[in-house]
Amino acid sequence: MTTTAKDLTDQIIDRAKNMQLFEVKRMMDEPLQFRGGSIPFDIRANQECAWFKVLAMSQKEAEAKVDHWLNSQKDGWDD
Repeated sequence: MTTTAKDLTDQIIDRAKNMQLFEVKRMMDEPLQFRGGSIPFDIRANQECAWFKVLAMSQKEAEAKVDHWLNSQKDGWDD
């Protein structure tokens, strides 16, 4: 089965229409540091926890987005 441009467009539109806002909580072992660039989430944080508001299709996807972003912020700090 071949995917057409219309199929891709329909999938993108369906995804955009069905996005929801999820809150993801993560315990912070160390202070939250930013490497620069844009921050793709609304973030609230204190000394122990950070809460992220994330647009995603599911809670699982939202958590994966946060974890991926947090790991990308840590890369290179220990160099």
